Amino acid sequence: MQKIHIKLQTKITILVIIIVFLSIATATLFTSRWYLNNIRLEVEKNVMNTGQLLSRSPIVIERLQNPSGVNELQPFVMSVLGSTKDIDIIVVADMDGIRHAHPVEERLGFRVVGGDDNDVLELGKSYTSYATGTLGSQVRSFTPVYDSDGKQLGYVLVGVLTTTLDLAQSQIMRTVWLAALFGLVLGSTGAFFLARSIKKVLLGQEPEDIAKLYLEKEGILETIHEGIIAIDENKRITLINNSAVEMLGIKNTDSLGKLIDDVVPNSRLRHVLESGIPEYDKEQIVNGAVIITNRVPIYDGEKLVGALATFKDKTDVINLAEELTGVRQLVDGLRANTHEFMNKLHVILGLIELNELQEAKKYIVNVDSIQSQIINMIIGRIKEPKVAGLLIGKLSRAKELGIDMVVQDDTYLGKMKDEIMSNRMLTIIGNLLENAMDALNSKSSDNKSIHIRIKEEENDIRINVRDNGVGIDDSDLDNIFNRGYSTKEGNRGLGLTLIKDNLDTIGGMINVQSVKGMFTEFDAIMPKEVLDDKPTHS
Repeated sequence: MQKIHIKLQTKITILVIIIVFLSIATATLFTSRWYLNNIRLEVEKNVMNTGQLLSRSPIVIERLQNPSGVNELQPFVMSVLGSTKDIDIIVVADMDGIRHAHPVEERLGFRVVGGDDNDVLELGKSYTSYATGTLGSQVRSFTPVYDSDGKQLGYVLVGVLTTTLDLAQSQIMRTVWLAALFGLVLGSTGAFFLARSIKKVLLGQEPEDIAKLYLEKEGILETIHEGIIAIDENKRITLINNSAVEMLGIKNTDSLGKLIDDVVPNSRLRHVLESGIPEYDKEQIVNGAVIITNRVPIYDGEKLVGALATFKDKTDVINLAEELTGVRQLVDGLRANTHEFMNKLHVILGLIELNELQEAKKYIVNVDSIQSQIINMIIGRIKEPKVAGLLIGKLSRAKELGIDMVVQDDTYLGKMKDEIMSNRMLTIIGNLLENAMDALNSKSSDNKSIHIRIKEEENDIRINVRDNGVGIDDSDLDNIFNRGYSTKEGNRGLGLTLIKDNLDTIGGMINVQSVKGMFTEFDAIMPKEVLDDKPTHS
């Protein structure tokens, strides 16, 4: 499916219209709510003020004091109601809630409807409420009426029908939305002309065309994936490309002319410049990134004029390789578990076919108990899930090979914070155990054992693996960590080289003791954390 291409002018127009629409919609929403709230407050204030004026009227007081006399109150109230356009209802009631004045004369002498006059009758309070009376839903105020002695005679109810309020609100909303629509049209027009103006400034070019021209102009240097840094004889940076800036995490991209030690303190370019000796394929940690670097001196004829470093980011490769190594170890363990449980299932099937149901039940319970003990023992001592899974798998693998693998009682490892360090530990432990098993496979005796101890100390983690395999000749001990070196019996070269490389990179170490034909013991020490500026062997 072909990707739809939207031109820059169209993108800008659409974006600005969306922003204008959202802004106007938000402003309209808040404005309308503010207006509606103000209208309600104004109505409540109006009915309350009118009620308070009427409650002090001599005609109102006279009528409530002498209800049996001539009713001059009704024509007075109708006169006030006719001259006040914002008021729909005026009711005067006595202390029993009986109407003495009402917009509909036929309803005089009856109880006020709505059930919201209790507070004015019982407490003498002035207030507003929303209720439904004989004329419909209303916003109304209640104001007590007192005589000259301060005795309450009744109350005045002044109201506005909500239909009147709704009409006023709809008029306000219509005005607000018309203004919003006008603003949207105006904003859309402005967006169109703004987009056209920007396109004109860019000479009609699309962003893709501009980016292509820029990359072509930058030339070969910035197309190289590897990082490049060059310094002159004064150790000042003369060349640095974007790949180098990104790989090394250099925050200040304006690094030209600065001392190399101020920008990349442990680059070792200074050392190459001073010694004139090139360095190839060196692994190094810089600002958390693992790189493989080549550093060479630069000569003008026979004169040393600078140094150049090229490097690749190895962090992703190491992470993936170490993760795959750990996964491979776990897969081996799962395969061993599968073989072991297939054998157990065959035993259970045989017992069932022999109708030895009780024996089958005992066997299942026993197998479950043993497996649970192993898992609980590992989980209780190893809090790092991947390492715990590796050990569980290796225990099953060892059992399949007829090897007695023992996790020492004082083993303990907490949860690791650094994912890279966790993967390195998987590589170290997995290869040490795998090499031990390989050595024991070369042994003809049935007495095969591996002891492993993992101890977490304050700053380091110590890993000790001992097997009673074929052992290593004294003459081979100095060479077993060399890349490509192997013995006919142990074949430990590649795995041990990988272990040594990992430990060297993080500033760890490994020692080995072995007696030919008796045992081999490896003791690896790795730091819990690695500082970015930690010196390395490169």
